Amino acid sequence: MKKELRAYSMVTRAEAATQTEQKIMNATVALWMELPLNQITLEKVAERAGVTVRTILRKFGSRDGLFDACLQKDASNIEKKRNQANIGNIAEALDLLLAEYEEMGDAVIRTIALENELSGAKKLLDRGRAYHREWCARVFGPYLPAPGSDEYEIKLAALIAATEIYLWKLLRKDLQRSYSQTLQVFRLLVDGIIPNSHP
Repeated sequence: MKKELRAYSMVTRAEAATQTEQKIMNATVALWMELPLNQITLEKVAERAGVTVRTILRKFGSRDGLFDACLQKDASNIEKKRNQANIGNIAEALDLLLAEYEEMGDAVIRTIALENELSGAKKLLDRGRAYHREWCARVFGPYLPAPGSDEYEIKLAALIAATEIYLWKLLRKDLQRSYSQTLQVFRLLVDGIIPNSHP
């Protein structure tokens, strides 16, 4: 009986520790949606998460360690949401992509502004760019030439550029286009690169 109670207690503690870590990462992402990365302090994260700075340091080691953990575990759920797109379904892919940009675009643009002065910003953006390339290669794969060829790399690069967050910023923020108009522009560009992509 004592063994069972001890095992149960250990499981309970482990679950509580996992929940605390998730709460801290959720707080970090929430602050990232509101503030430039260089203004997110451990004190603000601790206050938002309802824990102490000491707890954060014990679990993640440092602010950079916390940021790294958020990246590694996709704490913002960016990849999880975007991965719902079925391969070859361009309309669905662009809907999911634009929804992501609408939700997190401002935070990403703020992070881009800090890329050259903050290693955490560069790390986040490097991961995002690598993921965007992989996502484009997978989702648009049925319409691309054979991988490894020069034509494949050119078309893939064109699709990456045609679906980049910079274009979303240009259309939505700088030119004040509507969501619907922005989606139409993205689709026109993708169709120009892979004209046989319509069902």
